[in-house]
Amino acid sequence: MFINTITKKIAIYFSLVLLSSTVNVQVFSQELNQQQLDSLYTKFLQIRAPELLPQSSQLISLTSEDRKCGFGVISEVKSNFNNFNIEQKQILKQILSRPIEMQKSIVSPSGFFRVHFDTTNSNGNGIPSYVQGWSINQNVTEVAKALDSAYNFEVNYLGFLAPPQDNAAGGDFRYDVYIIDQSSQIYGYTEWENKVGQVSWTSFMVIDNDYSGYYSSGLDGMRVTVAHEFHHGIQIGNYAIPDVNSPVRLADSYFYELTSTSMEEFVYDDVNDYYAYMHSYFSSTYKTFPNHIGYDMAIWNIFLVKNFGFDVLINQWEAMPSQRALYAINSSLYPIGTSFQKEYNKFGIWTYFTSYRAIPGLYFDEALFYPVVTPLVTVSYPQFNYAQVDAYATSNNFLRFGNVTNGDTLFSIITNGDINSAVNEPNTTFSFTYTLFSDTISGNRKLADRYSADFSLTSSTLWSISEILNDVVVLADSIEKQIPSNFSYAYPNPFNYKSNFLSTPLIFFPFESKTGETVDFAVYSVGMQLMFSSELPIQNLPGDQKGVSWNGLDKDENNLASGVYIYVIKRGDDILKGKFVIFNE
Repeated sequence: MFINTITKKIAIYFSLVLLSSTVNVQVFSQELNQQQLDSLYTKFLQIRAPELLPQSSQLISLTSEDRKCGFGVISEVKSNFNNFNIEQKQILKQILSRPIEMQKSIVSPSGFFRVHFDTTNSNGNGIPSYVQGWSINQNVTEVAKALDSAYNFEVNYLGFLAPPQDNAAGGDFRYDVYIIDQSSQIYGYTEWENKVGQVSWTSFMVIDNDYSGYYSSGLDGMRVTVAHEFHHGIQIGNYAIPDVNSPVRLADSYFYELTSTSMEEFVYDDVNDYYAYMHSYFSSTYKTFPNHIGYDMAIWNIFLVKNFGFDVLINQWEAMPSQRALYAINSSLYPIGTSFQKEYNKFGIWTYFTSYRAIPGLYFDEALFYPVVTPLVTVSYPQFNYAQVDAYATSNNFLRFGNVTNGDTLFSIITNGDINSAVNEPNTTFSFTYTLFSDTISGNRKLADRYSADFSLTSSTLWSISEILNDVVVLADSIEKQIPSNFSYAYPNPFNYKSNFLSTPLIFFPFESKTGETVDFAVYSVGMQLMFSSELPIQNLPGDQKGVSWNGLDKDENNLASGVYIYVIKRGDDILKGKFVIFNE
């Protein structure tokens, strides 16, 4: 204890408004109906100011995830502020602001933070707040030390850019942190304020005063909170989307929380607050990747860092201003010779070996304390020998075959890696059939010396498969099925010439063909003026796709103006056409 003092994911999309020869690229939140706005408003007040809720309000059952971090619900409310009614706006204005001036403040040893606090409890009776033998000043010192630890790790060690100065909004140019009694037991929140650069916004942080009754209580609860919330300040501080109204891409809100939750483990490895949310992922791996809440997916970043180091996380956030999160993840893996599809399947193997299946020295260091993954399908074999599944894009589908005759257990991990569908059509499903045989020759996939299996599809997309027999990985490989040529998305889309981690920014155009073959590639303006034309080779693209890449330069090696463009790929009689956007910052 220290001192007194909703998340419904909303899809966003790029709206392209074509005016003459120019185009404006804007980001809008999906229109909410009045019932949805009322629910969002009620959840926001329950989390931030429950005392302001009318007695007639129908309360929402808040989950542990709702109380973890207020960043998401604040971003939703601020992004939809103009759609609330007059009465709701008046109340929201009171809350969506910095806390009122507090009695005292101290500067952290590094000089980067100013910590604001009161020395009396919230009811103002003048009684000092003492907890666990710690005095007020000692508690604030612990807060300041924790903040500096988060800064040293996330900025000095990892290399993220620190949040920008706030124009003395809290009394000086330091980053302001307010310690306030969170009566709703929310760990804390980061609130964005003003845009000060193309992808830079100022913010401040609020944390609880005691962390009593939390999953991680006392000083531990405070420490993971400042590590988590400070990274939100980093995310919107220099890696925001280039929009005038909001720094946050709401459709990728899971990724903001995924990263911040993983920072808790990286900065304070011994606290492990993220254990409280993992069950949500382990019980629903079949969901499309962006439909997870984020808090439950901290282990994805832990997996990436253990395999590739922290640079992969930096590269993702450098791409975030111009790319959707899944594209940013995939593009961070491409230069190191892999892809989201392959790594997510490998991640599935890692998430299998947890709890009583954990193997010391392999996979996750803390796997013994993780939940057991729930299979999507359980098949009693040999009474039944196949499973038919409708799988979501970017999902991990665990199939369990239990052989009732000899006790064998086979887990097949079938990963869909179609990030284009996950981003653009997240409710799309792809049907497959997995069939198991009690010999090594009937199926195309030989499984040890006992079984074989076949994997068949009704529609072609990207897949990876691994099998685990009696807790031993017997096959870990990929089956690549290219997206048909009439289904293609250029990416990153929109494309710009700055926000790309590659030394030469590239835009990728998937096209079904063999590596090394050449195709005719052309780019036109919406007025059908030819901007670029060349014969290009088919390459391996991020995501195990094939296609062509282009640096965005016209025939005279100049950048193109912001706008909508049409691309045409031709190989013999096969022609693929599509649109993409160039957005110059």
